[in-house]
Amino acid sequence: MKTKMMNVVVLALAFAFACFGCNDYPSPEEQMINNGEGTDTTGTSISYKERAKLTYDMIQTHYAIGDLYRENFPAQSGDNNQYSYLWPYVGMLTAGNVLFELGYDEAILNKEFGGLEAYYDSRPNLPTYQAYVTAIQSTDHYYDDSAIVAMELIDAYKNTNSPFYLERAISVAEFIMSGEDDVLGGGLYWFEGQSAGCNSGPNCIKAANTTAYASFVTAELYKLTNNPVYLNFAKRTYLWNYNTLRDPGDNLYYNSKHITTQQIDATKWTYNAAMMIMAAVDLFEITGDQLYITQATATAQSAFSEWTSVRNDRLFYPANDSWFNTELMTSYIRLTEHVPQADQYVQVFINNLDYAWDHARNSQGQFYEDWSGNNPGRYYWLLHQAALVEAYGRASLYLNEE
Repeated sequence: MKTKMMNVVVLALAFAFACFGCNDYPSPEEQMINNGEGTDTTGTSISYKERAKLTYDMIQTHYAIGDLYRENFPAQSGDNNQYSYLWPYVGMLTAGNVLFELGYDEAILNKEFGGLEAYYDSRPNLPTYQAYVTAIQSTDHYYDDSAIVAMELIDAYKNTNSPFYLERAISVAEFIMSGEDDVLGGGLYWFEGQSAGCNSGPNCIKAANTTAYASFVTAELYKLTNNPVYLNFAKRTYLWNYNTLRDPGDNLYYNSKHITTQQIDATKWTYNAAMMIMAAVDLFEITGDQLYITQATATAQSAFSEWTSVRNDRLFYPANDSWFNTELMTSYIRLTEHVPQADQYVQVFINNLDYAWDHARNSQGQFYEDWSGNNPGRYYWLLHQAALVEAYGRASLYLNEE
């Protein structure tokens, strides 16, 4: 039976690869997603909403230091900072937003966004959030960090209607947009310290992540403000990524392009595909141009083919970088609003989450980085735990749980 199942799944994966570029998605039967028949389903009586909150509570137990968090639990070699960097902290902003959308007390959202201010650099020119707590040390300002903060500020505004969040997102967007210039024809640098004028070093790059995030954030701001500056920026940066860092062979995105050597870093990450899908969906909703949905669909199909594999006799998304993968889940959910067949890709994520609850947690309640349970990976990192609050919360919202 096991050999037969493996053969069917391999054939299904071959179909998924062959179907890249098709107009129709493979059916559930053709993908042969294993929904868990014959496996332990002890977590199925617990709703996704409850799992999101239980995961959040676990984080409070092991990671919280007042309104902030430690980077790792248990502490790892080289952990010299008292608090986490901004990037993993943003995972907790998402947790606050998602739990609010699930109906939990607004005090959770307020706690997370209150703690965020510890990272705010109120400098006179282009104030924004820096990589570490400002009262402890001065660090660089990353365009991608600021963009993911802006995304959460925008969601907090949508959730609470508090003008502070929109005003702060607009202010941070000024910094994000300053990361673009006409070197290499456009695109955004990775961080301020290696931006305009840099000519050497591995970080002297224009990056897919910053550019895609910037496109999405400014498209979101256009929806809220109708300011054409944001729409023009969103369209321009989306097009630069599409033309410069997209692999035409599979419609996925390379990591970056070096300023001086013009060498492409050909690494491909799930979250870069995710953010280009989300930017495309927003631009379609704004402009009505079907081309954006066509491009998003091509990337979504290829991302599924490239980044699913058979482990424990079922399909799983990558065994590394839980937060990146959760971004892909979110993008698929957004795509289903216009391409209902993308639900099939969301369902694989939900199946992975079901399996992870039963098979990929340690005795402290922390999730393995590999949701198949085969390898704990960097389970200790705050961001990998925060990703699960988001993932279970988004599953609950997608399924319209009571």
